[in-house]
Parts: sequence; C-alpha cells; structure tokens
Amino acid sequence: MKVWLVGKDGQLGQSLIAYFKQNSSLLNARFKIQSTNKSDVDICNSASVSRYMAMFKPDIIVNAAAYTNVEQAETDIELCREVNLLGTNNLAKAASHYKIPLIHLSTDYVFDGQSVSPYLETDDTQPLNTYGETKLLSEALIRAELKQHLIIRTSWLISQYGNNFAKTVLRLSKQHSQLAMISDQQGCPTFADDLSAAVFKLLMAIDSGQADWGTFHYCGSRAMTWFELTQQILDEALKHKKINSKPEVVAISSEAFALHANTKALRPKYSVLGCQKIKQVWGITRPDWTCSLKRLVDKL
Repeated sequence: MKVWLVGKDGQLGQSLIAYFKQNSSLLNARFKIQSTNKSDVDICNSASVSRYMAMFKPDIIVNAAAYTNVEQAETDIELCREVNLLGTNNLAKAASHYKIPLIHLSTDYVFDGQSVSPYLETDDTQPLNTYGETKLLSEALIRAELKQHLIIRTSWLISQYGNNFAKTVLRLSKQHSQLAMISDQQGCPTFADDLSAAVFKLLMAIDSGQADWGTFHYCGSRAMTWFELTQQILDEALKHKKINSKPEVVAISSEAFALHANTKALRPKYSVLGCQKIKQVWGITRPDWTCSLKRLVDKL
C-alpha cells in the first residue's frame, strides 16, 4: 500500500514517520510511505495536489496537516480557513477522483464543552472558536466528497516534537518557581506516539480489506484538567531527572487566565471524547495513560 502522508513537519506527522522507522521490519513489507510538507506539495493549490497524485499514485491519503494555532486563528482567519478548508477539500476531491480512501485528523474543539459525559461521534457539534469551526467544516467537506473516509477526532495532542503543552511546561518549570494552570477545562491528553500506532492499525486493517468508514474518536485514556496534567508531567520529569526541582503549580480559572494572557479564543470547558466506537469497529484500544506519560517524558 502506497501511503501519502500530508503534514510531515507537524507533531503527528513527525511521530508517524518515527513510528514507521521504529517498526520498519513489520511495516516495510506492507507500506511505502511518502511524506510531504508545504514546500513539497501545496495542498491549498489544487494543481499542486493533482500533479503529486499523478506522480506518486497513492493508495490512501493520511492528512495530518492543519492550521492548529487556536489563539492565532482568531486574527489569522483567512489563513486558517485556507489550510483547514481549502487544503482539506483539495485532498478530498483528489481522493474521490482516484477512488482511494482518506484518513483525516480532526479535533475535540468541534464541541462546545457543555456536556457532562464523554462526547460520542453522534453528539451535536458547536465549536467555540475559529479553529474548531474550520475543522468542523472540513469534516463536512470530506463527508460530502467521498464515502471512503475516516475522520479521527483527537484531543490535547502532546509529544516530543514541535511546540506543545508538555514541552512548554518543562521549559517554564526551568524559568519560574510558580506556574499558574487552568483547572476548569477538562479533556484527555493524547500522546502522539499512541495516536500514530492507532493510525497504522487503521492502515493495516484497510490494507486487509476492512471498510467501515465514518467518524471516530481516539484520545488518551484518562480525563484531567490542564492543572492536573501539569502536575503529572512535572512529577514524572523529576523521576526522569529532566528537571532539578518542581515549581509550585497554582490553579487558575479559564476566565482569570484569559484576562491575564489577553486571549481571544474560547475553549470548551469539557471536551472528553468517548472512544468506544473505534474499539468496537476497528479493535483499537488505548494504552494506559500512566505508561504513555512515562514514555512521553522519557523522550522530552
């Protein structure tokens, strides 16, 4: 199976490439991975996408490319819409034209956070910010364009790559004796390596003939607040000797943080995703969060 991985420089893109290399003895016989970034193929340009499709002739597309800066999206609206809508639409049209599947990564931010129980794939969506709105619209474009799609919503992605919450916490812990973290937003942190393993399980199942298309949720196995996640990262970092001392972590409300940091983007207070469907349909289970956290911090 020839796989076109779009977005090789992002957190998930880098993690997918690393996962493939680490498991090359198992995966090389089944997959040929071609990964690209914007300088290789501009997905916002339909001609660029068409040229690449004609040259590489992939059997499936994995779209890990997106505009993900939630805060900046509130002022950089046009670029956010261009990448998340036009780019996704071009990929969906190309997949439809060549009659191949598309795996597309989406987000928990399609929900408004008013639920008190984990969100299911069938629950109503009502994004609170521009990023969430564009990701929700990109889902609709894919559904309208082709049947052979998997939309995978995930949440709070963290890894050893790029800019993300886990790396920021470690950096700030070395600069400050006290950290203020939001304690009234709850979600499920997702280690990008775990999500990469899930994506490759999907690819193997598709390669074997499974075709249960649709929308699925996949995230870390434990719900928590940013305050709780910070505590866990720092505790584990101390064990791994990534930091010499642990700063005091102070709980702060979303409203107080927004006022202090002058943020514009609203975030859902509760965005825990229910992941029963992906387990039932595709047989994909989530690792224990404690193990994922240990593996993450070890790589930071």
